[in-house]
Order: sequence, then structure tokens, then C-alpha cells
Amino acid sequence: MIEHWKRTKCRLCNSENMSKVIPLEAIPIGEKYLENPDKEADKRFPVDLYNCSDCYCVQTLDSINSDYLWSDYTYFSSQTDGIIKHQEEFALKILDQYQIEKNSIVFDIGSNDGTLLKAFKSRDCRVFGVDPADTVADIANSHGIETHVGLFSSNEMDSFPEEYRKNFASIITAFNVFAHSDDMQGMIDGVKRALLPDGIFFFEVQYLKDILDKKLIGTIFHEHMIHYSVNSAQNFLEDNDMLLIDAQRNGIQKGSIIFTAVKKGNILEEQDSVSILKKLENNDGYTDGSKFEEFNSSIRKNRDIVSTIVQEIEQKRGEIAGYGAARSGPTLAIQLGLENTLTSLYDDHPSKVDKFSAFESLKVLPTSELIIKMPSLTVILAWLHSKNIISKSVDYLQKGGKFLVLWPEVVIIDKNNYSEWIK
Repeated sequence: MIEHWKRTKCRLCNSENMSKVIPLEAIPIGEKYLENPDKEADKRFPVDLYNCSDCYCVQTLDSINSDYLWSDYTYFSSQTDGIIKHQEEFALKILDQYQIEKNSIVFDIGSNDGTLLKAFKSRDCRVFGVDPADTVADIANSHGIETHVGLFSSNEMDSFPEEYRKNFASIITAFNVFAHSDDMQGMIDGVKRALLPDGIFFFEVQYLKDILDKKLIGTIFHEHMIHYSVNSAQNFLEDNDMLLIDAQRNGIQKGSIIFTAVKKGNILEEQDSVSILKKLENNDGYTDGSKFEEFNSSIRKNRDIVSTIVQEIEQKRGEIAGYGAARSGPTLAIQLGLENTLTSLYDDHPSKVDKFSAFESLKVLPTSELIIKMPSLTVILAWLHSKNIISKSVDYLQKGGKFLVLWPEVVIIDKNNYSEWIK
């Protein structure tokens, strides 16, 4: 099986006018956890970001075989209360805003364990999902959310049940997946094939402006192949006879955006949000590339700070551990110079505890052991959850342990400053 290949053309417009804008060290696939330690399993693949000068799409050009990328997938939408609430609120809002009739079909691409579709089903919609990971699709099906296992594309729809092969969906959703396919043309062709003439397509992705402004390095890994701006999303949709009619930002994963699109000929009109955000991007350096050097400079600066901290701990023969067996963990550890430094990982995910990460075969220990083993420094790799992690680990700090937070800035948290930091 070929695990990796490199593209030469833009994922969205096939332009060859590509330039590397954020060079990064190669990383392993973050969701691979092994029953036994195996240094040979630490396969690393490039994750550099490139910018297309024609359509302004920021993207990786390195592709991972989908069977390898999505096998043994361990992220479940329902494990995060904030995501459940966000998706329920979204379902309520659009059903009301667009006056969707009862028994209309909602089709979710990358439907995971069916969390979003449950919100629609409970409000009298018919639902159908597709996801490439059988680990999450099996859960959805067991809860009565009909889910097809496969990587969505127009061709994959030939394997759907007959009623879901063409012009069936009043609403199509794709939350944090419309950047996760090496075949974006096949994906948008499938959206058009599935969508009714007056249907509406919603897709949520992390927003390029937030990634660059907030230096969200933890969002860069192999599943995230595209980092959308409003410009790149609109260009892609218009090239495929669809119209971008709305773009609404939110705080999910520290900065996301929900795009709303329809087929040409739909009576729905473009909202002011689209032109406002496009103007902002064009005027403030998000299309010409000037924002990327700020991001690169931040990585270099933080790597130097982390290096100094690690050297001080190692000189005292202290142990350094990681907290959070998250997908973003290898990105943060490798880009910030933590290779050959961590001795173990702490996490309570049932699919990861007592297994070994592909990143340096680090063993995943339950978080209850943190207070027992007392590493001198614990690096928080689950960067989205730093405050929660610190809040529930006060006993570790009171006993003399220290946390190293990597975002939004590199800072050491100990018993003297934790109460101020978690406010």
C-alpha cells in the first residue's frame, strides 16, 4: 500500500502556482496507538503548508492514504460537551431560519458518531450520514443513525442505498470534514449530486484568519489538508456552479467559520458577511502571504523558549512528561523541539490508555498516575484543554509539579501562579 504521495497542483483549482509559506518538521499520524511499543511505527510525513496564488487556498500538498489515515480513528464528537451544544444550537437555528419542513432529509458528511444528526432527528428530520472511520460509524448505527462507511465522493454515492444516490437532501452538512479529502472535486461533485435544487449546504472549518492571528499551530496535522479563507471557499464553490451566500464565525477550536452555499438558481441571496470578510482578508495580508512570516516567527520564538526550559529540567535530571494523547500532540512536540524529551503521556481516553503512541512509542498512562509518578515538568499537548487540565491537577502542582503550557503563549504553571492563570 502506498501510504504517502505529494501533489504538485492546488487541491481546489489545480493551479501549479504554489509556494511553501509555512515550513514544518514531518510528523507521524496522530491517531495511531499501538498495543506494544514499536519505534519502527514512528513513520513521519511532511505537513508543510502551501499557498495557491490563483485561488488563495492554503493547504498541505502531502497526502496520506485514506485507509491508513482513518483506520483505528479515536475521536468521537459526543466526547465533548461543547461540541454537542454547538451542534444542537446550529440545528435549531437553521431549521427555524430556513423553515425546513418536517421529514426533510438531512445528510451529514463525516458524520462521526451521529451527534449532529441526532439533533436533527429529534426535530422530525430524516437523517443519513457517511464517515470513513468504521470505529465511529458503528457507534452511530448502533444508536439508530443510518451511516454508510466510506470516504465521501460522487463515486462513493454509487454504494449508498438507492434512495440516497441523487437529489435527496434538503440540508447537507459537513462539519470539520470539508478539508479532509484528497479528492475535493469528487466531494463537491457529490454535494451537488445529493443536494435538492432548493437545498442548502453548510460546512464548518477552522478559519485561516484565526489560525494565523492566534498562531494555532496545534490545528496543523494530516487530516487538515485545507485551511480555508472566505476567498478560497468562494472561488472553489463558484468554479463548481455553487454560490457562497453566508459566512459566520464562531469560537469552536479557537476560531471556526460556517459557510452556507446553494446551487446556482436558488432564490437565497448572498449576505453582507461574505463581502465584509473578503475585504478584511484582502486588506490585511491573508491573501498575499504577508501574514505567514508572523506565524513562522512565532514558531521559532517559542521553540527557543521551550528549549531553554527543557535544558534547565534535564540538567537537574528531572523527568518531562506529556499530558494529552491528542491529534495535535505530535505537531506541537516536534515543531517546538520536544523530540527525545518526553518519557510518557497522560490521558484518560479509553482507546488510548496503556497503549503506545506512534510518536516515539510513548506509553499512555491514566491521569490518576500523574500525582504518583510526579514528573518534574508536564507539557500540555492537549492545548485546547489547558485550563481544565490544570484545574483538575492542583494536587500535582501543590506537591511540586509544574505544567508547561504551549498556547496561547509558552509559560510554566506551578503552585504559585495557577490560580491566576485558570481564571
